[in-house]
Amino acid sequence: MSYFLSEQLARLRTGTLTPLTDFYEQQRDIFSRWARRQFGTTPDSAHAVLREVLLEFYDQANDGRLSRWPTDLRAHLYGVARQILTATVTNTALPAESPLPASEADRRLLVLRTMRQLPYDSQLVLQQFYFHGSNFETLAVKLGYPNANVARRQKSDALRKLYEALQRLGAVGTAELLPHLTEVERASDGLMASAEQDEFDAQMMLDAELRQACLAYEQYAADLRWAAGRETLRLRLESLDRRVAQRMAAQQRISRRQRRQRVRLGAIAGALAVLLGSLVVLWPKRDTPTRAWANYDLQEPRLPATTTDGRPLLEQSMNLYHNGSYPAALHTLRRLPAGALGQDTFLFYNGLLLLRQEQPQQAESYFQRVSEMPNSPMAGRATFYLGLAHWQQQELPQAQAALQRAVGTAPSPHRNMAQRALREAGFQQ
Repeated sequence: MSYFLSEQLARLRTGTLTPLTDFYEQQRDIFSRWARRQFGTTPDSAHAVLREVLLEFYDQANDGRLSRWPTDLRAHLYGVARQILTATVTNTALPAESPLPASEADRRLLVLRTMRQLPYDSQLVLQQFYFHGSNFETLAVKLGYPNANVARRQKSDALRKLYEALQRLGAVGTAELLPHLTEVERASDGLMASAEQDEFDAQMMLDAELRQACLAYEQYAADLRWAAGRETLRLRLESLDRRVAQRMAAQQRISRRQRRQRVRLGAIAGALAVLLGSLVVLWPKRDTPTRAWANYDLQEPRLPATTTDGRPLLEQSMNLYHNGSYPAALHTLRRLPAGALGQDTFLFYNGLLLLRQEQPQQAESYFQRVSEMPNSPMAGRATFYLGLAHWQQQELPQAQAALQRAVGTAPSPHRNMAQRALREAGFQQ
């Protein structure tokens, strides 16, 4: 048991967030009811406290305050939450806790804030490389790059953008690091030949500025690993919230629709003489393009058994997708080894799972890549979902253009739905 608990903590530090995201998904509603009974806390405030507690747990695991995984995770996290809620209700401050020197803590927070300002693709590259530990071959497969060299260049570009942004903010050590960034990064990533590495080591012994650059690189790499993991956890928790809210909104829409139908039936039964007028008044108005995209969505089937047989991770991902656990399905899909699945299929289901989590901006780039693969059987379907991704972002001209392309390239269900959307949803023909 002790070995298992220690292993859980090590896995959390090296890219496995599933125990915390699963806990949030299972305990989210239970915790909000507990917080309402004990402290009168609203559901939204309770969810925010639970997310804060899980992020703090991740911080404690990374900075050494947590030396072993709690035997009872629920009791541990609820205890921390109780302290926060008690302090909120009594308007008292929590005891100050400074696990890191102020300069180091400030530097880590600056890296986190700066990384959030980078383009989404750059954030994704840094998260995959520094938190999930993906090598360049795996990075190329997961993010859809042509090969490992392109993935390496993308990672280098993202890292340089980060350090340049940090330098503009006056971050310590970045001015010394940037002139040497290329060679220091190559040495750190193990890309130098043996003779080149020996020459670099010898130069570092003589060049104090180069030594300082290497030290700054290592410090910022550690900060980046922490920031990438924390940001990944935050985004997954918020994605779970959005998915639950989307499900509740759908249930409310169904309830409202059912109530309207009962009212209409009662009116028709009580006033047969004015049936025609009632139908004119009560007939539902056509949705406008800005809010009607969900009416034209399709439930994409899971991959067939002939594809998933012998691939347990792929089968697990499809089962999770079928059950509506989209964040977990996406996490499992991205754990597939390089080459385990066709690139077009891998990219298509990445985009689909992001779209199901109300992340159309991120899904858009995956569908765009697949739609541009001329020999891919997934291209037409990807074009249809590309239209829905634009539509969800209120980019109506782009949505209309993509749906029109889908009419000519997508298979029958998607083609028919694209034609229906263009005909009924108020797009300009």
